Amino acid sequence: MQVHHAGYRIRGFYRIAALGHLWAMTPKDAQRRLHILRFWGTHGLKATQDAFDVSRRTLYRWKQALREQGGNPAALAARSCAPKRRRTPKTDPRL
Repeated sequence: MQVHHAGYRIRGFYRIAALGHLWAMTPKDAQRRLHILRFWGTHGLKATQDAFDVSRRTLYRWKQALREQGGNPAALAARSCAPKRRRTPKTDPRL
């Protein structure tokens, strides 16, 4: 007896399944940001700023991050707010 997978002989099934898996693994904050960007594309800047309390610069930054990653919604995930370069102590280490 032969056992076939669910997508047997369905063209493009596994590609779409991989995209669904990718979407399920995307963090919730990234999904919310993608929703905000889509709202912005539909309703305009002023309505988006009023509805979600997001600045214009933030919207453009999210859009650029999404474009640089080829539309991958995981690019919109929140990153650390810690500074990239931290101060080093200027005191003498012998103290």
